[in-house]
This record gives sequence, structure tokens and C-alpha cells, in this order.
Amino acid sequence: MRQPGLMDPGHPTASAVLLGVEILIGLACGVGWAWTTRIWTDADGAVWAKGGWAAAGVWFCGMALRAVLMGIAAAMGVHQGSAATMLSVAAMLLTRAGATTWRARGVQQTYRVPVAG
Repeated sequence: MRQPGLMDPGHPTASAVLLGVEILIGLACGVGWAWTTRIWTDADGAVWAKGGWAAAGVWFCGMALRAVLMGIAAAMGVHQGSAATMLSVAAMLLTRAGATTWRARGVQQTYRVPVAG
């Protein structure tokens, strides 16, 4: 019988370990995706970001690792629902957004106004 939820109630320890590994994969892929994204400013000072082949490679490796993890879970008899995958993808997207924003602030132009004295 299929149980909806984040973890398999029949295998709580294995399910928790697999969920933790899946979230770690999401975090690592998010950081990798952000660090392989090119960030620059244009003449107007607007910050731009673009992912290239390296960023796509990180994303595809993350998907492959998730597929391997799902295979391991299936071989162990642990049911992983779509909620675990969605949590991992959310961790990846949030980490990518945070790391990309942090990097973008480093290239963003700052306008300094001299203090009148």
C-alpha cells in the first residue's frame, strides 16, 4: 500500500538517511550551479547572470545522482515519494538563488557620494 508523505513509515531510519542524502545533493548542486554561472554588469550597471555548459553539467549530474539514489531506495524496498524529490529541488533552487545573489553583490557597482564636510 502506498503511503503519502515524506518518509516511508515501514523504513523510518533508511528513509531519513536517504532523504538527508537527497537534500545534501540538492544543496551541493545548488552551490555548484551558482558557482558555474557567469555574472557580469553591463554599461548601465545592471547585473546579469547566465549559466553555460558547466552549469548545465552540474544540473544534469544532480539529476543523475537523484536517479541513482531512487534506484538505491527501490533496491532497499524504501518508498520515496515525490515530496522528497521536490524538497531536494527546492533546496537546490534556494541555494542557487542565495549563492548567485551573494556573488552578484560582489560585482554590483556601488555609487559613493562624498560626505560634505
